[in-house]
Amino acid sequence: MAEIADIYPRMTSIHDSCLFTDSFAIDFINHGDKIIYCEMYLYIGYVNEATNFAESQGGGGSDTKDWGREKDEDEIEWIRRCLRQATRMVKSRKGKGLGR
Repeated sequence: MAEIADIYPRMTSIHDSCLFTDSFAIDFINHGDKIIYCEMYLYIGYVNEATNFAESQGGGGSDTKDWGREKDEDEIEWIRRCLRQATRMVKSRKGKGLGR
């Protein structure tokens, strides 16, 4: 990831910089430590703490209703799911205002 963080600012063409737009790589470059902290809370089952942490770091939180590990879920898949959820939680929510 550090290599991408070094290369990304030097990309000059729109095509090159668009390769990483809205990708996990860019999310991890920008919020990696926060994503890992939030992921660990989710992994050990501290859903409220994960939500509070994400929101305190400027993230939008996320709907974690019915969150938890499935009975037959593989360990690696559980870790991946926690990581995906943490990434969503840590990123600031777009259009978080009041709807009409």
